[in-house]
Amino acid sequence: MYLKRAHEERIERYAGPYERWVFSEELGRPFAFPAIAQGPSGYYTALMEGDGLPQDSDQMSVRLPPLWKPDHKSLKITPFAFHDPQMNDPRRRVQQDTTVARMLGSARTQAKRQPAAISPRFRVNFPAAPGSWVNDYRVDTAPSEWTPPPRKPKAIIGVIDDALPFAHRCFLNSDGGTRISHCWLQSGRAEPTASVPFGREFVNAEIDGLRNQFPADERQLYRQAKATAPDMPELGNHLMRHATHGAHVLGLAAGNGSIYPDYPLDDDILIIGVQLPNTIAWDTSGFGKEMYMLSALHYIFERSRRIARHFESPELPLVVNFSYGWSAGRHDGNSEMEISIEELLKLRREEQAATEIVMPIGNNFQSRIHGRFSEQDFDQDKLRVHWHLQPDDGTSSYLEMWLPEEIDPAGYTVTLTPPDRPGGPNPTSIDISPDMDLSGQDDGDPRRFEEIELKGEVIGQMSADKHRGNRWRIMIALIPTIYRRGVARKAPSGTWTVELSRSPKSSKLGEGENILLWLQRDDDPSDLKTHGRQSYLLAPENPQAMQFVRPKNPVRKYSADVPNISGFGATNAVAASASTTRVSGYILQSGHPSDYSGAGGVKKVPDGSYVSWGPQPEVSAVTDQSRTQPGIWSIGTTSGTRSKLIGTSAAAPSVARLMVRNAAAGRPLLDGFGAELDLPSTEADDDTTMVQHKACVGIHTAPPVSKAG
Repeated sequence: MYLKRAHEERIERYAGPYERWVFSEELGRPFAFPAIAQGPSGYYTALMEGDGLPQDSDQMSVRLPPLWKPDHKSLKITPFAFHDPQMNDPRRRVQQDTTVARMLGSARTQAKRQPAAISPRFRVNFPAAPGSWVNDYRVDTAPSEWTPPPRKPKAIIGVIDDALPFAHRCFLNSDGGTRISHCWLQSGRAEPTASVPFGREFVNAEIDGLRNQFPADERQLYRQAKATAPDMPELGNHLMRHATHGAHVLGLAAGNGSIYPDYPLDDDILIIGVQLPNTIAWDTSGFGKEMYMLSALHYIFERSRRIARHFESPELPLVVNFSYGWSAGRHDGNSEMEISIEELLKLRREEQAATEIVMPIGNNFQSRIHGRFSEQDFDQDKLRVHWHLQPDDGTSSYLEMWLPEEIDPAGYTVTLTPPDRPGGPNPTSIDISPDMDLSGQDDGDPRRFEEIELKGEVIGQMSADKHRGNRWRIMIALIPTIYRRGVARKAPSGTWTVELSRSPKSSKLGEGENILLWLQRDDDPSDLKTHGRQSYLLAPENPQAMQFVRPKNPVRKYSADVPNISGFGATNAVAASASTTRVSGYILQSGHPSDYSGAGGVKKVPDGSYVSWGPQPEVSAVTDQSRTQPGIWSIGTTSGTRSKLIGTSAAAPSVARLMVRNAAAGRPLLDGFGAELDLPSTEADDDTTMVQHKACVGIHTAPPVSKAG
C-alpha cells in the first residue's frame, strides 16, 4: 500500500488530500491533466499561508509574481512559483512526490528563520510548463514597450479567462489602437527577459505592432506572436478555434461592435487581461489552480496601480470579471481563495471604493451535486447517502463531506461501500481523527488517509483532514470508470453508498448545524476531450431515483419542501467570499431564472419556515434568449466572427461591463440595474417560495448587453 513506501520524505507529510492523490503515481496521477500525468517537470506553483515569504535555498529557487498590496502590510496568503534546479540533472530523476516534499521542507525551514514568520502552511498547485519559465525575471519592473494612453483612464476592466483573443478589432479605440493595456498569457512561451516570472506578457504597443504587421490575418498574428503552441498543452492551439470561452467572456465584458450596441465602452476604459493555462479546466478535482488564479488577480491589481501612478493618481476604479470556479469546497469564506479575494477587495477598497470582482454563481442547480443533512436525518447514529458514478467516465470523481466547525468528531467513521456486484472491492472505512504519524506540529493539518483497493490495485482514496486547522472534511476520490492511458485499473461504475456512523457517546449536531456534501464538477468543459461524465448524489430513501426530481407541479421550479439533495447551495465555491459580486442567470424572453443557474442555500428552521444560508447571488443577468434559443451571443476568436455561450459564465461579464461603465461615469456601480426578477405566475406566492426565488435571482437584475441573434 502507498503509505508503506520506504522513502523518507513523502508528499503526505506536507500535503492535503488532493495533492497526495494527484501527485502520486500509485493513486491518481495517471488520470490527472497532462502537466502532472507526464511526470516531474521541476517547475511548480504553490500558495503559502502565514507571515514572511518563501525564500531561495540550495534545493529550491523561488519566484513571486507581481504582487499588489498596500505599503507596510503583509498578505495572509502569498502565491509563488518554485524550481528545483536538480531536476535538470538526468542522474537525479526521482519520484515527483518526493521532490515536492523535499522542496517544501526546505521552504518551511527558510521561512521559519525570518523573525516575523509563523510556521507556514503550503498548498502545492500544478506545475508550470518548462517552456514558460522566464530565464531572467525582472522583479518589480514594468515592460518597457508599454505606451501610456494620452490621457488618464477613468476606469479599468480586468478579465481572467482562457484563450483571450487580444488582437481582436472589437478591443480597438477610436484611433485604431488597442484598448488592451496589458495581457499576461500565464502559460505562454517565455521571452528570455520579462516582467512576469513565467509565461508571456503582451502590452499595448506590442499588440498594435502585431496588428500592423498582420492586418488581415489574426491567426497568423497569434502564430507569429507564439500565442499558440501545439507542443505546449497548457497553451495549445486554442486561439485557432472559431470560439473559446475566453473570447466570449472578454467580448461581453470589454468589446465594442454591433453585437453590443447599447453599452459601448469609451476609450478611457482600459483593459487588462490574464489568460490562464488552458489545462486549468482539465482536472475535475478543483486542484492546483489557486496560484494561477490568485496571481492573475494580483497582476491586474498591480498593473492597474502602475497605470495610476504614471498619471500621479490614486488607484483607479477597477472591475474584474472572473468567470471560473469549482463546485466542492467550504463555501463559508474560509478557503485559501476566498480569504485571498476578500483580503484584496477589502484592502483596495480602502484606497478606491469602486473595486469589484464579479463571478458566476455556477450552473449546477440540476446536477444533484449538493446535499445538506441535519441531526434529524440520522437513523440510529447512521447517515447514508448514495453516490452514482456513471460508466465510461474518463476522469477521477470527487466527493467532499464537511462537518460543522464546532463539532467534535470523536467516534465518527465514514464507510464507502461499492456497488453490489461479484468481484467488487470491499467496503473501506476511515475514522475522522488525525493520524499522529502525519500530524506533527510542522506537518500541516491533522489528517488521515486510507486507500480503496480492488484486487491489490488502488482505485481510490479516502481522507479526513481538519482543513486549515478548524473544520473537518472527508474527501473521497475514485479513478475513472473506464480504462485510460494504458493503466490497467478502473473503478466500478454504479451506485456507491457513503455511510457516516458514530458511537452513541459521540457529539450530536446542534440546532442549525448541518453536514454538507458537494461533488466536484466532472463533465467535459470547453471541448478539452477529458471524456468526463458527471457523478451525482441520490436520496438515501430512494437510491434508484432519476438524476433529478422536479416539483409535483411540472411547471413550477420551487417546491413546498426543499429536499436534502437540492440545487439550493450548489454554488461556485470560489465565489463564496462576502464581498464578491455573484451573478445568476435568467431567460430574457420570459424573465424566469434559467433552470441550470446555481442558487444560494435554503434551509428549514424549527418553526417550519425556510431561510437562506451561505453565499447568495446579488444580480441576475441574461444567460439565454429563450427556452428554444439557449445562450447569448458574443464574439468569436477572430474579428467578424461570433459565438454563443450558455451559462452564468456569460452572465457575469455582462454585469462587469455595466459596472465599469458606471464607474467611469462616476455613477453608483449598480446604476441602471432593475429590482429582483418578478416571481413567475406559475409559482405559489408564499414565504417559502419567495425565499427560494430570491436564492435563485438575487436582489438586482441587469439588462441584456448583447444583441439577440
